[in-house]
Amino acid sequence: MTIKLKENPSESKLKIDIFVPLNACACMYEPFINRVFSVIMEYMQYIDFTTKSLDSEEARALNLHENCVVLENNKIIIETYKLKDEIASLLRERGLWKK
Repeated sequence: MTIKLKENPSESKLKIDIFVPLNACACMYEPFINRVFSVIMEYMQYIDFTTKSLDSEEARALNLHENCVVLENNKIIIETYKLKDEIASLLRERGLWKK
């Protein structure tokens, strides 16, 4: 029996973009980043994350105006307390998370 692995294992990972004002003092977004990381650390093996600037074309296209997390390029999370449930739900849909 041969098991074919995906050519790109990151295809099944959840894509998370963290948008903060990178051109401002870190003190403006550090608490938010800390809260986000306290949530995503549990899921690190199942996600790919990127930190992006709120002052970018991508942020403007998504109409983002405050610190937030964008899941899979379409779900915008502003309150970090909602992040854990959203990530777990998306990972369960993919069969990556059982809890």
